[in-house]
Amino acid sequence: MDHKIFFPQELAGAVVDAFSGVFHAPDSVSHDEMLFGVDGVLSTIYIKGDIVGKVSIFLRAQGAAAIVGAMLCVEDLAPEAPETLDGMGELLNMIAGRLKTRLDPHKVSFDISEPSTRMTSIVAPGRWENNLEQSFSVKGIHFRVLLSYRVASKEDKIEPVPAPQKIKLTAAELLKQVLAKKKT
Repeated sequence: MDHKIFFPQELAGAVVDAFSGVFHAPDSVSHDEMLFGVDGVLSTIYIKGDIVGKVSIFLRAQGAAAIVGAMLCVEDLAPEAPETLDGMGELLNMIAGRLKTRLDPHKVSFDISEPSTRMTSIVAPGRWENNLEQSFSVKGIHFRVLLSYRVASKEDKIEPVPAPQKIKLTAAELLKQVLAKKKT
């Protein structure tokens, strides 16, 4: 799998696809405003399958409120509002879903977790071996989408075997055992 060639293109396409359905199509930018180190909204979805890692979106808090407000047709949405955080999680869910669809023809499949969204100024670097960062702008709002991943190993694909459950005895069976012990 020569993922380093087609992943950047498919990630950018997934972002454009997701935004086009709910907002204006974003432009890819080679330079962006300094986004990290400022208060913003970070939403993350973990992925597991042929690749293991995470997809994240980060943007300034006011930009997140503006985008979600436009999606919901609500003016003056506060950045800390639950709707803002939920809306950013939903937007990332659309991006991850579109990425999954776009990677399917390349024989790359994965499952996605539910989004986790929070206010923060810290974006931790990806702990996986491949990190893609792409910057976008839509209506003057800059944001960054990150894909941090590695190709899954055989161990990643093996589901853990659940521990056998203890057999629960009924009250009658417990009474039989106690009586049997008393007879001896």
